[in-house]
Amino acid sequence: MVEFLVLVVLIVVLSGIVIIILMPSSDRSLKQTSVTLKNTRLKLEEYANDHNGIYPVGEDCSSGILYRKLSGDESGQGLRPTGPSYWAELNKANNSSLVGTVQGKKVILDGFGNVIRYQAALDENKKPVPGVKNVEDFDLWSVGPDGEPADLNTPGALKNGQTKDDIW
Repeated sequence: MVEFLVLVVLIVVLSGIVIIILMPSSDRSLKQTSVTLKNTRLKLEEYANDHNGIYPVGEDCSSGILYRKLSGDESGQGLRPTGPSYWAELNKANNSSLVGTVQGKKVILDGFGNVIRYQAALDENKKPVPGVKNVEDFDLWSVGPDGEPADLNTPGALKNGQTKDDIW
């Protein structure tokens, strides 16, 4: 019985240590996500100022279109910029906490390592996109630490424009 109690105490102490170690990491990830979303918004505003108030229109809700338009790398594969670069950090070789790859294309990541999501309010024909919350410009969000949308009835797939989320 004494050995069992010692084992339980040991497990509780080790769990407490692990929780203390991991807690600041999630705070850093949340702050990094907030900073990334804020920087992305600012860079999108710069882009729109140079393009008559028009924001990039993408084929899905991943941040692939953002990477291509804001980095100046229209290939989306991490090549040298061929167009104007609005966010030079996207083109740095050592930026794995900000840029990732999905299906061979570069995307912008949140602080949790998930792809940030983006949807312009207008499509290629300047018609309103259904389901966009911010009808004047764009929606920009993160699926948060769990990688899943807050609304369990909405799949978190990259192509889902209706994903509601944890961090807007």
